[in-house]
Amino acid sequence: MLILDCRSAARYKDSHVVTARAAVTVIHPELGCLISCIELQKYSIILLYAEEGCSPVGSVKARADSPGLQRCFFQLSALGMDPVILLGGFSAFHSLYPFLCTPSMVLLEPERHTLTIYPSEILEGALYQGSASQASDYRIIKNLHITHVVNATANCPDAFPNMLCYLQLRLSDDAQQDLVEALPLASRFINTALKAEPAGRVLVHCSMGRSRSSALTLAFLMEHQRWSLLHALRWLKERRACTAPNVNFLRQLLTYEEQLFGSRLTTLDDIRR
Repeated sequence: MLILDCRSAARYKDSHVVTARAAVTVIHPELGCLISCIELQKYSIILLYAEEGCSPVGSVKARADSPGLQRCFFQLSALGMDPVILLGGFSAFHSLYPFLCTPSMVLLEPERHTLTIYPSEILEGALYQGSASQASDYRIIKNLHITHVVNATANCPDAFPNMLCYLQLRLSDDAQQDLVEALPLASRFINTALKAEPAGRVLVHCSMGRSRSSALTLAFLMEHQRWSLLHALRWLKERRACTAPNVNFLRQLLTYEEQLFGSRLTTLDDIRR
């Protein structure tokens, strides 16, 4: 992802989204694009942001409020790119994720390796999915305001038992693991936490945050969002690209889908397409 901060140099220096580049270093007001189209094509997402604003791109108000962003958007579009704009701009992002903003430039690969990698946000401000190491990082737990944790590992202890509410399921990521009890248990635990007053925030994790935790998250999305397995899986993969429940878990999720909706809405072939 290439993130371009389209605000003034002073605003960028004060604080910006972690790893963002000042837009002027890529799209110069007079010189145009400073890097080749080949280089731009390496990025699957090019994200632009101004200070704030939700006006439609190209509108009179948008051109007046964020001329730098508008210029970048149209120049990138003319080069065949498909840039996206951060809704609400930097101010909205900073209000939700101040811990993902910095005055420091973090551009080089060695610098990026020092960054804290956060769990994936599956439902905004509510449900997160990640790894065991993230679940044991106090800074992550504190910054995301996590109150409940589903621990789907076989051996990792609960990191903060005196501070958070845990559901420990001790699952193995293999072809023999039965999820018949785990799926409804996790789904109920997550739903109860999110519906509490005040509402909780739930982190679902296994060792790497790929297979076991994905199966549990999918069960919750199917049951409480009333989504088919295929819909839930697509939603999850968009928010956590490494999502990969094993085939045994997928087959059990298909059975769970049938129990929830009275018929199969998804097939393995649907998932593999």
